[in-house]
Amino acid sequence: MPITLKNVNHIYDEGLPTQRMALSDINLIFEDHCFTALIGETGSGKSTLIQHLNGLLLPTSGIVSVNDYVIDMTLEYKKKHGQETNVVDKRKMAKKHRKKLKEIKSLRKRVGLVFQFPEYQIFEETVIKDVSYGPKNFGATPDQALQSAKRALSLVGLDKSYYERSPFELSGGEKRRVAIAGIIALNPDVLVLDEPTVGLDAAGEEMLMNLLTDIYKNGTSIIIATHNMDVVLKYANRAIVLDQGKIIKDTTPLILFQNHDFIKQSSLLPPKVFSFALSLKSKGFNIDLARIKDTETLAKEIMRVKNEAQK
Repeated sequence: MPITLKNVNHIYDEGLPTQRMALSDINLIFEDHCFTALIGETGSGKSTLIQHLNGLLLPTSGIVSVNDYVIDMTLEYKKKHGQETNVVDKRKMAKKHRKKLKEIKSLRKRVGLVFQFPEYQIFEETVIKDVSYGPKNFGATPDQALQSAKRALSLVGLDKSYYERSPFELSGGEKRRVAIAGIIALNPDVLVLDEPTVGLDAAGEEMLMNLLTDIYKNGTSIIIATHNMDVVLKYANRAIVLDQGKIIKDTTPLILFQNHDFIKQSSLLPPKVFSFALSLKSKGFNIDLARIKDTETLAKEIMRVKNEAQK
């Protein structure tokens, strides 16, 4: 399910002394079945952007289209800023406002958002009730919601021993899986996650990212906002770099991390495994960087080069 942003701007506290431009003229298309990473320094606009993808935030101006769902703030912007609106404009505006709430609720079933801190999304007394809540809220019967919850929990690796446990007693990684299960239970076309690996140890990070990879392989688009460049290199097939609310680079992770000048100028930290591979290459080790994704692929590439040198 493609998502298109056209001339999207977002201003926090518009008209106040604290006014801040968070997104500036964003034009972007997320193609159907993508695994995309949004990267940039804190305050670059990553979290603001992803909250526009399911209507959690509305643009100050511009258009967000998610398949056949359209959020168009053009007329509202004209009216707010005293620009001329005719009778037709006013009728369109009234009609759009009547449809907006219904459309956004449906949109949030299609595009699921998992926040950086999953405990903010967890509120029920048991895990099974929490994961069942979403489907029930969207009209599923209690039995249907329960089955959807069980399937989702199984997908994230939480068996029935977790059903009656309090989600607030779980570890950080387990809470994150419960939060993801709550979204998966809605069967979304797109799963959006804000800093999914923050606070996880290496084992928890790998488990979570392997889970997201499986979800992606089953047809769901994955969009993550992250500072974790190792995750970007290993899992994403597209990297979009933001700076001060603007898109400054849109490419593949491999091409991005080979652009040394850009990496240095943008203050991004390259993946550790890629930095090590580059240092080996600079010392004459003929490594094919296109084959490097993680420590395992780096080790294989080192062995390949050594074997070729011995022939």
